[in-house]
Amino acid sequence: MLIEKYIDKETLIISPEYDIFKILDIFDNSELNCAPLVENGKYLGLVEEKTIFELQTNADTPFDVRNYVKDYYVLPGQSLFDACNVLLENNIDIVPVADEEKNYLGVLTVRRLLQAITVYNENQQNGIIWYSVSNTDLHLSQMAYLVEENGAHIVSLSVLPDEGSTNLTVMVKLDTANVAPVVQSLERHGYSVEYSRFHSQKEESDLQRNYNNLMVYLNV
Repeated sequence: MLIEKYIDKETLIISPEYDIFKILDIFDNSELNCAPLVENGKYLGLVEEKTIFELQTNADTPFDVRNYVKDYYVLPGQSLFDACNVLLENNIDIVPVADEEKNYLGVLTVRRLLQAITVYNENQQNGIIWYSVSNTDLHLSQMAYLVEENGAHIVSLSVLPDEGSTNLTVMVKLDTANVAPVVQSLERHGYSVEYSRFHSQKEESDLQRNYNNLMVYLNV
C-alpha cells in the first residue's frame, strides 16, 4: 500500500505568478478545496481556497501566494494510511506527493485513497508482498514453491509493468498475515522485495479506525 503506486499526475496546480483573482477563479471552477503550488517542478506548499477567500484583497494590494501556503505533503514511500491521516487531520481534498528534495510528483485524491483502502480493508487478514523482477526472469512457479515451502498459499497474484522500464511488479496476496518467512526465502533466492506488510492486532485496529474515519469524512 505504498503511495507511489496511486499518484494522480493530472490534478490542477497553481503557479506563483497567479494573482488572487485567478486563483479564486480556479477554485470556483473546481470541485477541490485546495491545490498544490508548484514552481519549476518544485513543490512549494498547499494553497487552500478558504485561506485565499478570507484575504479579501484588491488589485492594488501586493499579493504573493507563496506567503499563504501550508506545508502538507507526503513522500512516495509512505503508506496510504499516512496520506489518509494528513487528509483527515487538515480537512483537505487532496494530499500532495513530493520527494525528499521537494520535487513535485502529483497528488493523492480522496477517490484513489478510497478505492485502495476499501480493497485493502476487505483483505487485511491477508499478507501482501510486492517485488520487482525483469520480464525475462519472471518465474512464478519458483516463487509459488517458495511460498508453499513456508506453509503459506497464494490467494491472488497480479503482474503489472513498470512504466519506462522492462521490469515487472508482482503483487502476491497470501493466506497468512505473517509474511516474514516468505520474504526471507524470496530474498535468499535473489528476489528484490519492495514492500511487505503484516499486522499485529493493534495495527489492524489502527487501520480499521483510519478507514472508518475516512468514511465519516466523506459523508460530511
